[in-house]
Amino acid sequence: MGCILTQDIITQISNQLKENRKDVVLTHGVFDLFHIGQAEFLKKSKKQGDYLIVGIESDERVSAYKGIERPVIPLAQRMEIIAACDYVDFVYPISNPSPVVDAFYKHMYELLNPVLVTFGRGFAYQNQLKDEKLQILGIKSKKITHIYDTLQSTTRIIDKIRAA
Repeated sequence: MGCILTQDIITQISNQLKENRKDVVLTHGVFDLFHIGQAEFLKKSKKQGDYLIVGIESDERVSAYKGIERPVIPLAQRMEIIAACDYVDFVYPISNPSPVVDAFYKHMYELLNPVLVTFGRGFAYQNQLKDEKLQILGIKSKKITHIYDTLQSTTRIIDKIRAA
């Protein structure tokens, strides 16, 4: 079971782990209405290193880009659900209200300095992972695919419920 920490504490831990030559993998997202696709994504992300850190987007950030009806599950509960996964080591909230998301994510990657950032098919910030500063730090990225990629999503679940 993973630990839920603040961004300041997870930054310290991530850097300590890297100093101790541990491979830290970072991923982040909404993780609303947890489903099998998200479980497979996290499981495969964990296999990429020694420790998996998961950032969970705040309710305000999710509503800003997915609409006022989202998220369905509040941040505190989403963090508890993800922390309960055996393959997740640390969870932290992403609550910075930064209007410049590109710069925010690059800064987050620099602070946490993981060896790898994993992302799925819907990840909008792939180009930010090619930033020269991140390459100098040695932060790589990897798209994680699995059999449920095109079969399951939170949006599909919501649409199915609405249609019922």
